[in-house]
Amino acid sequence: MNNCISAFYVVHPLKRRALLLHAGIVALLFACFLLCGIANADTAAASPAKVPNLNKVSLQLRWKHQFQFAGYYAAIAKGFYRDAGLEVTLIDPPEKGDAVSEVLEGKADFGTTGPDLLLSRAKGQPVVALAVIFQHSPMVLLARKESGISSIHDLVNKRVMIEQPSAELQAYLQAEKMTSAQFTQVPHPHTPDAFIRGEVDAISAYISDEPFLIRQAGVEYLTLYPRSAGVDFYGDLLFTTQQQID
Repeated sequence: MNNCISAFYVVHPLKRRALLLHAGIVALLFACFLLCGIANADTAAASPAKVPNLNKVSLQLRWKHQFQFAGYYAAIAKGFYRDAGLEVTLIDPPEKGDAVSEVLEGKADFGTTGPDLLLSRAKGQPVVALAVIFQHSPMVLLARKESGISSIHDLVNKRVMIEQPSAELQAYLQAEKMTSAQFTQVPHPHTPDAFIRGEVDAISAYISDEPFLIRQAGVEYLTLYPRSAGVDFYGDLLFTTQQQID
């Protein structure tokens, strides 16, 4: 994780101020939410010179360690959580399942996910959004230029790797009157490697980082944006359960 932090500061030097603001906001949200419920006489009486007993909480990430979680890395590295009396553990995404399932099953206290959280809530699952980290979803579809794809309708009979859940892309397909039955859907391994090797024709990706890796590999691609069809959802959401709030 320290390598992730170092890499972010090297690659994105102009974003340090925004990163620290993001980290501070996230830390403040955690602090306000948790400390209201866990404040006690021991912490209140703790001397400023002493480190109080830290409340251990875990955060289930929706993806492998990368740029989108930079605020959480910085909050840990800068001691923002510790100053608020928290010891935060970041958890890698599960091989199967998703962040919402992990949190609902009690394997993590908090999680990060996309606008799919609204669908979970609509189905009666006791999940609650605490903060929106990205005001616009970075989720897009990338298509290899050599595959002959020039629009989303050219995905018919192609091999497409779409991560789950991905409400933005499902809404994009629906808006364009496309269904997943029209193409071969391949499980997403949380990396663009299969796309780079030419094993699939299109892949879901975050515009903030995966195109960089694909360009580094010398692969030419076309970007298909959900916003081109009027689908403009929030991006990463920080969430927990109703039980945690209660």
